[in-house]
Amino acid sequence: MKRIFVDYKKCLACKACETACALEHHPGGNLFGALGDLKTQINVRVLGIEQEAFPLSCRHCEPADCLNACPSGAISRDPESGAVLLDPALCKACAMCAMVCPFDAISFKVTHRSCYNRDVAYKCDLCNDRVKEGGVPACVGACHSGALVFAEYDAARGTRAAKSLRTYLLGAEGVPPHVELFRELRKKEFARRRGGE
Repeated sequence: MKRIFVDYKKCLACKACETACALEHHPGGNLFGALGDLKTQINVRVLGIEQEAFPLSCRHCEPADCLNACPSGAISRDPESGAVLLDPALCKACAMCAMVCPFDAISFKVTHRSCYNRDVAYKCDLCNDRVKEGGVPACVGACHSGALVFAEYDAARGTRAAKSLRTYLLGAEGVPPHVELFRELRKKEFARRRGGE
C-alpha cells in the first residue's frame, strides 16, 4: 500500500500542498471559491520551526490509534487503499481520535462535509478517490520541490531504513542544489530578522 513520505529538507514552505488540498476538498473546486470560505477543509499543514518547514498530515498508521479510539465508528480503513477515512455523518466531535493521534493530524470545525452545520473531525483522506483511479494525492501532485513523495510503504521503508539516519531522512539522492541554495538564503534571512529584533 502506498503512503506519503516527507523529505523535510526539500520543503520550501511554499504551501502549494495546502492550496491543492483545499481545492481538492472544496465543492467548487476553484481557488476563488475556496478563498475566504471558512468551511474550506485543508488536511495538510506546513509547520514552520525557525527556518525549517515540515508538511504535516495524517500518516494512515497501521494500526491506527484513532480508529481504535473512535466510539461512534466514524473512522474506518479502506481495505483497497489502506487509507484511514473519517465519516463526518457519524462523527460526534468527542475528540477521542485527536487525543490519541501522535501526529496532531486531526482538527475540528464546520466543513462542507459536516452534517447539521456543526463542528466535526476532519483529516487527510489520502485523496482516496484519486488514488483508486491510479493518481496521486493532490498535495503530492502540487509539490514541485520533491518534498512529498507517494510510494509503496514497505519498499520505501525497507530501502531507507537500511541506510544511515541521514540518508533515511534526506533520501538517497540528497538535496538538490537549488533547494540547498534556497535553504541557505532562508537561514540568512531568518538570522537577519532575529538580529534586528
